[in-house]
Amino acid sequence: MAIIAAFNIEDHRLMKYENMKLFQVVVDKGGITAAADFTGLPKSTVSRRIKDLEDMLGTKLLNRSSRHFQLTPTGEVFHSRSKDIVKDVEELEKDITHNQNLAEGKITILSLSPLIQCFSKNIKQFYEQYPKIELEIYAQDVVERNIPKRRFDLVLQLDQPEDSNLIGKKVSTITADYYASPDYLAQFGSPSTPEELIKHRIIFRGLKEAGAVRWPFQNPMRYLDISAAHTTVVDSPEIALTFALQGLGIALLPDLQAVPEVKKGRLVPLFDKEHRYSLPIYILYQARDYIPYRLRLLIDFITDNFEEALDQASAG
Repeated sequence: MAIIAAFNIEDHRLMKYENMKLFQVVVDKGGITAAADFTGLPKSTVSRRIKDLEDMLGTKLLNRSSRHFQLTPTGEVFHSRSKDIVKDVEELEKDITHNQNLAEGKITILSLSPLIQCFSKNIKQFYEQYPKIELEIYAQDVVERNIPKRRFDLVLQLDQPEDSNLIGKKVSTITADYYASPDYLAQFGSPSTPEELIKHRIIFRGLKEAGAVRWPFQNPMRYLDISAAHTTVVDSPEIALTFALQGLGIALLPDLQAVPEVKKGRLVPLFDKEHRYSLPIYILYQARDYIPYRLRLLIDFITDNFEEALDQASAG
């Protein structure tokens, strides 16, 4: 029969699978009306999609009347052959779903250095729970806005995503404060207000914007231009910490880096913590219908453990 010869593997690829599956329902339920009731689709939609299937195949599959329907000889052959195809596809989908739900595979991560250092406190625990998951971690001192974050499975950063293709989930809050070494304060004195910083030496982490150096302060929330101060500009929190420990100036540092040094007597917080600055920590990942199981496991793990990791990091 011509339909058998034409119905080869290439036709399988071209055929709209959902229409073929709907055809099986029509036959199994005994008609278009019963199939519409079963699927919840309008009767007209079921009828149109079966007609589309017939048009694509170039042959009639059903003889329809107001009271009953009957498979044509070609329809009987198509029903028998396509039933096996539908079954095979459904089994393939189950196999793929099973494999996707395995806790294994690689996850790529982009993160600010202090955040990944904090999370590293718990990586061993994560590997113990999920030994077949591999992490590929890229740490940067500044997660720049123009980095194509969609290249990564997950991003840890300090603000919400600007890219509408990314979902941001807040996992914690990081605090930063103003610190100097005892040697620096002995030589230059301690500022009593943020406005006095222009008389001091500043270790500024980041990039100057049009020559401006601006620091955030809370209570009340504001930004102050401290460009008039003697400024050393660095692009790394680790370098800022090192320079502050060496007495080169006052630095705005994450508490998770500075607090252990305060406990050792090597740094002193300024302003009695009155102007401590807070920033939310976000996990970013791609907005899509399906999130791989391994990625969901990591997102849940970070969400559940980040507060504890911050406390551990701050405790040194």
